[in-house]
Amino acid sequence: MVDQRYALIGVEGNHDQAFLCRILHKLLGFNKFDNTTSDLDIFWRKFVPIYPPKSGRLYMRLDMPTILYTSGISVAIYVGEGSKLITNLSAKLSDIDHSALLAFGIVADADKHTPSKVAEMYHAGFKEFFPNFPDKPGVLTKNSPRLGLHVLPDNSSQGVLDTLLCNCGKSAYPEFMQRAELYINQFSEEEIRRIGWKPFDREKAIVATVASVLKPGKTNTVSITDNNWVCSETVVAIPELSSILLFLKELLAIDDVVML
Repeated sequence: MVDQRYALIGVEGNHDQAFLCRILHKLLGFNKFDNTTSDLDIFWRKFVPIYPPKSGRLYMRLDMPTILYTSGISVAIYVGEGSKLITNLSAKLSDIDHSALLAFGIVADADKHTPSKVAEMYHAGFKEFFPNFPDKPGVLTKNSPRLGLHVLPDNSSQGVLDTLLCNCGKSAYPEFMQRAELYINQFSEEEIRRIGWKPFDREKAIVATVASVLKPGKTNTVSITDNNWVCSETVVAIPELSSILLFLKELLAIDDVVML
């Protein structure tokens, strides 16, 4: 019998979570856990949220991680509410035996910062638990536990997940992406200022436009999960996607890729 190994990956938002789940499920052959609490591996039981939370907020999103597994490894992808990721995930790490982890990693957006600045922030945030946590983007240490940090879109540029998804979309849905860009480009600078777009909202709007065609009435999260933004074709065509696939393989000590 193979001993089960455990890995914990922190992300900032639900889109990032869906993105990594898609990679693990479709490209690395992981299964999604979708059973009851009684079936959940005991290692992850302390991650099950209590409702209502201590804050008493009835409509606060519950922070249950997505669990994926193979015969030898169980991976939890935890969403930490954007800038609260370090605080929220640190609370979880304080409540489990984190020394039992095979791997711990963070996948975060660079946004308008440099990836190096983002890496310094996460190193400072998690060095209490993992003194060797990387202080540079794209770095992975193969000690015990294995530790890694990947800063989207490519460990060197400013941007967000949607920056990478736009490149994936140009490979998977070139005509839809072209039409979406033509539509978004019709908005004037004055209109954009009036709407109040932040950096990289243009990319987010383009992805959302295509997602609304592929999955009318559904969220971007559903489109990332169900459609071909991430697939065997885009991982070959888009170096940034291939890079994060390699990062996850090395973080989780996976040798073979199973493209479904």
